[in-house]
Amino acid sequence: METPKRMQWKGKCDFILSLIGYGVGLGNIWRFPYLCAKNGGAVFLIPYAVFMVLVAFPLTFLELSLGQYSGKSAFGVWDICPAVRGIGLAMTGISVICCLYYNTILAWILYYLFNSFKSPLPWVGCDNWWNTDACFIQDISASTLHIMMNNTVDPYNTTKNHAPTEEFWNLNVLRISSGFEDIGSIQWHLVLALALAWLFIYICLFKGVESVGKVVYVTATMPYILITIILIRALTLPGAIDGVYFYIIPDFSKLGELQATMMQMFFSVGMGWGGFHTMASYNKFNNNILRDSIIYCVVGEGTSFYAGFAVFSILGHLSYLTNLHVSDLVRTGPGLAFIAYPEALATLPVPQLWTVLFFLMLLTTALDSMVIMICYLLFVILFCICYFVNKYFVFVICKSIFCICYIVGGIYVFQVVDWYVAAVTAFLVTIIECIVIGWIYGTERFYDDLEVMLGNRPSRIFKILWKFITPAILVTVLLTTLTQYTLPTYGDYQYPVSAGILGWFIALITALPIPIWMMKAIIESKGSLKEVSGKNKPPITPDTLVVCFLIDGTMAGFRRSAVLCCPLDP
Repeated sequence: METPKRMQWKGKCDFILSLIGYGVGLGNIWRFPYLCAKNGGAVFLIPYAVFMVLVAFPLTFLELSLGQYSGKSAFGVWDICPAVRGIGLAMTGISVICCLYYNTILAWILYYLFNSFKSPLPWVGCDNWWNTDACFIQDISASTLHIMMNNTVDPYNTTKNHAPTEEFWNLNVLRISSGFEDIGSIQWHLVLALALAWLFIYICLFKGVESVGKVVYVTATMPYILITIILIRALTLPGAIDGVYFYIIPDFSKLGELQATMMQMFFSVGMGWGGFHTMASYNKFNNNILRDSIIYCVVGEGTSFYAGFAVFSILGHLSYLTNLHVSDLVRTGPGLAFIAYPEALATLPVPQLWTVLFFLMLLTTALDSMVIMICYLLFVILFCICYFVNKYFVFVICKSIFCICYIVGGIYVFQVVDWYVAAVTAFLVTIIECIVIGWIYGTERFYDDLEVMLGNRPSRIFKILWKFITPAILVTVLLTTLTQYTLPTYGDYQYPVSAGILGWFIALITALPIPIWMMKAIIESKGSLKEVSGKNKPPITPDTLVVCFLIDGTMAGFRRSAVLCCPLDP
């Protein structure tokens, strides 16, 4: 029986928009502006741009090239070096964890979006069922001053006064418990929101890459439209220009930790998660992937900078209302998106309109990244069982991960995952990628492969980057992270040692397949070490490319899979 032909992107824009949607995520909106404010405004862009050139761009080009050349996801591309197939499993583990992470955020966003249609907005008053006697709303200045002093996210303490936006977040949305040891019960209002989020994801994926290519025309472009609308409105508000000045005027005395810069780059670019390999695997074999890598990195960094104008314009207006400095109002993560920003938007005329636009922007941004991660997980499973996408299979996978999401929910677990996964596992995976391509498979052989695919050999600077500069920077940052390790915090709440143990367990369990698979390959191999590393595979030329593809009929559905999987002893 003939194997069905594997789907491809219908057009060039499908792939580019999918790339942008995958990489341009929530970190560009709620983490990047905070780091800019903390590290000297526009001066933060200097180390960020340097790391983008020396780390993000070469890794993006590397991962996209591997995916396009092999026609496989991150699980299959490592057939070039059988001993490190565990890298694909590690990436799969990261994607699974990030799916849980992102869907928790999607549930929060949808819940806020539903409540944004109410008049008055439920987070502007103290007469709701969730409010306590500690709810205090004298004026905007007192309310926001309290938020600033208490960082908005400490475990709820009814002995202090709290702003209504803070009570809505803690007591209505999260129904927060006393600490990490008290995870609490299932929050059914968030379960319903999460179910709707998974319905969106299923609609985006039930026809595979064909439906994804259509959806991204909306989800990848909508955030830019909504950010622009919010920015235009924000710039007309009193004090907005002061916020912009604070954002763009560099303060070199505040240039802080380079570690934070690298963390943000991993969040905003998406390296080491497996999505790049998967998306590029649907390209035509001779697609100019180097050009696409440049476009993606430029657009990603530009989006972070552009979104910062919208954020700081609103914060500048809030600074004008409260007589507080902009630096005192800047928050990162959920504190910015679900407390500070709704507080500011509530002061505008017709606040329902602006809050709906804001949370629609967050929804489309998060949905893009989530769809690509689930697409990658589907491809891994389908590749393993030699099966192809159908709507029933996609439904089963979405339903299974949905069940896991609401079981392990909770702001404290969310914070632990945010603290450890990107900080440890993704760094380790990308370091091993560089070692494999640079030293085991060999940059010269990889350049031969690129020449077959692109028609020319890329600049030799990539050899230097992949072998020396990029892994050296990654190792330095990883070692710095480990030596400066501290337990996670959530506002003023200090996590117990058990949370650190859980975080390290999550990080290590996702990286564990790498050494296990390496040992398995060495033990089971009947050949030499070169066979395990893939070094004695026959060279790839245009002739062998055609021959391999035609002979291995069972893999025809995977296009060029045979190129990287030619038998070691033909």
